[in-house]
Amino acid sequence: MNTNNFLFVASDYKPMPGGRADYIDNLARGLINLGNRTRVLAVVQAHQKERLAFLEKYEEWVIPFQVIHDERPKNWLGNKFVSLLEIVRCLSPKARRFLERTSFFRASADSIARLEGVLANEKPTMIVFGHLDMRLYPFALFFLERQMPYGIIAHESEIYRFRNRKNELIRRGLMLKGAQWIAANSHHTKSLVDMWGIPCGRIKIVHPPIAEEAIRLSANLEPVHRNGDQFNLVTLCRLVKSKGVDTAIRALRILDARGIPCRYVIAGEGVERRFLEALVDELGLRNRVHFMGYITDDEKWRLLRNSDVFVMPSRMDPKMQHEGFGIAFVEAAAFGLPGVGSREGGIPDAVVDGETGILVPQEAPQDLAEALTFLYRNPEKRREMGRAGMERARRQFSPTAVAAHFQEEISKNV
Repeated sequence: MNTNNFLFVASDYKPMPGGRADYIDNLARGLINLGNRTRVLAVVQAHQKERLAFLEKYEEWVIPFQVIHDERPKNWLGNKFVSLLEIVRCLSPKARRFLERTSFFRASADSIARLEGVLANEKPTMIVFGHLDMRLYPFALFFLERQMPYGIIAHESEIYRFRNRKNELIRRGLMLKGAQWIAANSHHTKSLVDMWGIPCGRIKIVHPPIAEEAIRLSANLEPVHRNGDQFNLVTLCRLVKSKGVDTAIRALRILDARGIPCRYVIAGEGVERRFLEALVDELGLRNRVHFMGYITDDEKWRLLRNSDVFVMPSRMDPKMQHEGFGIAFVEAAAFGLPGVGSREGGIPDAVVDGETGILVPQEAPQDLAEALTFLYRNPEKRREMGRAGMERARRQFSPTAVAAHFQEEISKNV
């Protein structure tokens, strides 16, 4: 396999939490393992002093890059006027050169000038946007003008095609249609990219990798299973409505009524925590549910090793961010946990229904309870699913395996 000189342009990157930051970080490590020269241009806003300090000490292949984004006037008329200028900037190369000399776009013009210096020094053979960040559309304009090919990793909500938002339609369309290739993180996300009329051959499916640390720590560990004792369920996620944690709590009430000795651990923080705690009290489950709050990676691996099933029945609603893939299911699978989730978004790519876990309809506590009851009452099937998930996680989702697949796919368009 030929090696490349990759430059990732990543505005959603470490130490920010979440799947996008982990995807880029782990993919970069996998590409480096394969012998590629790889750099991450970590886009940092000027006011993010703590994040900048972290990145300056993080890894030698990370380049902190401070930007000040163009600001629109606060008043309605001025905002609409600059929005119109942004559209003109995208559609007219001649007008673009004039507009970039005005005060409206001075900040992004200055960033592009500094970006030229990075490109001259690094000489990348492939530029990759870590996700579609519309604030970086000036970078895409620059790459297109200089005929510098770039790709985009598509995660889900950032590529929605809202027909009634003209400005966003133009900027998103510019970035997507100008890309040499787009790597969607799941079949669901690919279907969203399809809506833009992108030729099928330019859209790849590249699932996110899990951390090498998870694979290393689980490599010599057998899954922990308990027959007839406490049934340990776990969810690790941001506590937001789209994750469906409330559905899991309602399903737990059904299990409790059946006499199944459950303990449900919920790790993570978010705006829904108060609501979820109130729901637990309302359903009389305080002795069954434990909220851990934010946990470190080390705590996460220990928690997974000592659980039986990972559950996250996410719901899908175009008005809110939902699962573009569901990497938490694969992380849990690496530790031998079958996953129980909904059939929505990208979860069917993360959980093989009937093989590495069970998928149920969204907003269906009764169906979820039936799936969990089945796994409790059939420990051998639970073990079988855990082994299958563990093998799949190690074989298909290591940073090096995903990087090899990523490199093979994009080479078809280079």
